[in-house]
Order: sequence, then structure tokens, then C-alpha cells
Amino acid sequence: MTAFRSTVTTRQLGRRGTSGFRAASHVLILLALLALAVGWLATAVAAAEQPSTTRQSAAAQQPEQDTTERVQVEGFRTARWGMTEAQVKAAIQKDFNIPVDKEQSEENPSERTTVLSVTVNDLLEGAGKARISYILGYTTKKLIQVNIIWGTTIDPQIKPDRIVAAANQLRTLFLNSGYDRETVASNVATTDGSITVFRGQDSDKHLTLLRLVSTPAPAPSKQRGKAEPAGPTIVLLLSYLLDARNPDVYRLKKGQF
Repeated sequence: MTAFRSTVTTRQLGRRGTSGFRAASHVLILLALLALAVGWLATAVAAAEQPSTTRQSAAAQQPEQDTTERVQVEGFRTARWGMTEAQVKAAIQKDFNIPVDKEQSEENPSERTTVLSVTVNDLLEGAGKARISYILGYTTKKLIQVNIIWGTTIDPQIKPDRIVAAANQLRTLFLNSGYDRETVASNVATTDGSITVFRGQDSDKHLTLLRLVSTPAPAPSKQRGKAEPAGPTIVLLLSYLLDARNPDVYRLKKGQF
């Protein structure tokens, strides 16, 4: 069981031959775009932090105190960990003015969790439509995870650069939100071709995970009469997890097989 359990399945990047080359190139381009915001920000911070001799002397006499406010990941908006299905539905209606009968409910067959899903317009300005899924645990039947997905699979009209911009904005927000520094990772390319834009935990080990997944456009077909292939897909996935190490999902017991 992996820490990240999205209700949308994405195909792995990096096929053999030219498709693998295109996938690798696509990831490098995304990493370069994601790094732009970090580059100028790091330069500005480094310049601002150049201490004078007087400041260095004062710092030596008085230990620096960390006054950063610590984030507490308690769910998403008014939907909080431990809420029942009825309470989550009420929270969705309150947050997005979506009637309860418009909220879709389904079961994850492998994890045997209940998933409540809604589509929201302009959850993040400029990023297009978002699909929000609230996951209720297998045994507790209470909220254990929230997934939010933007991208061309949710909103076919959205431009890829808008999704990359949204990834940059969220990463900057999370890096300055007071997550436990020992748990923070940013802009890490993974073997499946996705990018971990941000990963971090609060003091209670609640996990926030932001991933960018991109699939390059397929090669044009040489056969006449074939429809034009679909363009590249890009998806931004944000997950908040109550307990990433021991999620409340169905598992086979050791020794059964």
C-alpha cells in the first residue's frame, strides 16, 4: 500500500524507444518550469540574508529562535478528520454550495473505502475545474483522506502551463506553511515519470502530498483516415492524509495465501 491513493489512475511514463525519450524530455521540461520560481526566490532570500559584521556578532551572543507558525493539517476546509459521511456531505454543501444529492458516492473495490466526489469550478484561480474526493475509512467509516485533482483529464480546455503555474503556487504556499522540516521534499522526479512537487508532514504526522503527472502526446498516426491523436495530458494531484503509514483500508491478512 503506497501513501498516495488517488481515485484517478494515471499511466506510467517512460515507454521504450522514442516514447521513452519523449517522456523523459517532458519531465525535464516540467522540472525546469517548476524550478523557475525557486530560482529567483532563492536568490532574493540569499541576498536578504547576507549578515553584516554587527549582525553576526549579535547572533553569536543570542541563539536564534524559530518563530515559524506550525501548520496543522486537519482535513480540507470545513471537512475534518473523523467526520462521518453525513458530516462530510454537510461540509461539502457548506464549502461549495453543492446540494447533497449532487455529491457522488462510490466504493473503492480494492480498499473498500467510501469515496464522496464533487467537481468544483475555480477552486484555484486559473487552474480550471477540480475534482475533490473525500475518502471514508474501511473500518471507521470516517474521513481519512482528501484528494484534489486538476488537469486535462478533469478540464480538457485547460492549458498545461496553467497547471504547472498552479503547482508552483501551491509548492510556494506549502514551503512557507510550517511543515516539519525533516519531512519536507520538493521537486523530486520519480521513476514513474511523475514529479513530487511537495511532500511534508505536520507535527501529528498528517501528510500533504502534491504530485505532477504528465504524459506526452502520442505520435501522429501514419494511416490515412485516422483521427488526430489527443494532445499531452497533465494532471496535478493534491492529497491530505490522516495516517499515511497505517491507512484505514482493507488488507489481506498474512498467512491467508
